[in-house]
Amino acid sequence: MPENNQGHRHLTFDERCDIQRLLNANDSMSEIARELARSVSSITREIKRNRRDDGYRRSPVNPMLRLCTRVRTCEVRGLCQRCSNRRCVSCTKVRCTNICRSYEPDVCKSNIAAPFCCNGCPSVNGCRKHRYRYDARTAQKLADSRLVESRSGIDSSAEAFQTMIETARPLIKDNGQSIAHVWASHREEFPCSERTFYRYVDLGLGGMKNLDLVAKCRYRPRKKRSASRFTCPQDHTWQDFSALSEENRLSTVEIDCVEGARTDTKVLLTMLFKRISFLLVFVLDEHTQACVENAFDSLHAILEEMFPSVFGLLLADCGHEFQNFDAIEKDGRTRLYYCEPGRADQKGSIENCHRLLRRIVPKGTSLDGFTRRDAALLASHVNSMPRASLGGASPFDLAHHVIPKGLLEGLGLEHIAPDDVVLKPSLLTEG
Repeated sequence: MPENNQGHRHLTFDERCDIQRLLNANDSMSEIARELARSVSSITREIKRNRRDDGYRRSPVNPMLRLCTRVRTCEVRGLCQRCSNRRCVSCTKVRCTNICRSYEPDVCKSNIAAPFCCNGCPSVNGCRKHRYRYDARTAQKLADSRLVESRSGIDSSAEAFQTMIETARPLIKDNGQSIAHVWASHREEFPCSERTFYRYVDLGLGGMKNLDLVAKCRYRPRKKRSASRFTCPQDHTWQDFSALSEENRLSTVEIDCVEGARTDTKVLLTMLFKRISFLLVFVLDEHTQACVENAFDSLHAILEEMFPSVFGLLLADCGHEFQNFDAIEKDGRTRLYYCEPGRADQKGSIENCHRLLRRIVPKGTSLDGFTRRDAALLASHVNSMPRASLGGASPFDLAHHVIPKGLLEGLGLEHIAPDDVVLKPSLLTEG
């Protein structure tokens, strides 16, 4: 194929004239694409989008005739009262194809497969099948009008746009849901794409603005912390973790702690099943190694012999609460690996999930009043949010593949309907 240095560009009128000329010469799609230095898919789309619909040729003998695959063998009679004594296919008064249940249109193969038009067909003038012709002038007009229409105004009716706004606004403003979350549940109901709705909000349409979108707000810069003095034990380093197979790394449970106000004694211990983005939340009475060990002991008591298959691999940072790896790995029930100091991106999945958690528990919120029920409510709503990374499914939809049902029931987690998910502080205050 000749080299095309013009990048992604629309077809020109001259190129459309060349397509018409080559189609009339019965050249294949590959030959046309090679001649114009275009891909075969570009030529195919151009013909199918901009071909001219010439309809059926009017028969001078039977102007009502529409060819059916059974036209030569059809014996149907009496479809109407005009001609009950003869075959309906010979009727010139009523178009039998509109009322016959056995009608199957006889479609030309050249119109449903390459070349997708009748150019170059020697029998097109006498053909009674549905005809399409590619004409460069008509194709250019259709392409130009499509470009103008696609860039003018809102591509939906006033009623459809208003319905979309009335549905999306309370979910975003009152429940703190993201646009991706709303679109995962209502994509088929809305007249535009998720990306287009972002532009509507950016323009201030529908009574919404960028401040209503959590992810659009700026986060304060993080404070730099002093280097960790913890020396990672042998066989537990990030390099050891990286040497594992990809399947093992995907099955890892990432763990971390979320702090509240500076004066708090309680913290939240979070565990994320990386493969399905499912988050577990525990309330620790103190930010200590003993409380972390007790949390794992309670999980071991619930799962018993299933614990190694569920929490077989753990990945944590070098925080002081996780440094007693012997207690966490007690009796070989799991294997703990550590990220490199200052490299939170090495367990980026749980860090991203904390962004959702922080919508409900903003930084500075006191955790001393948190109970086990609050942690279960928090995790239930976060795990019920549909994720684009999971193909529009929520972590709860996939949890039964990875997490035993007994663990979910033991922790009090419940699946929340998409429209009832709340990702704002009001979830805990109203509850």
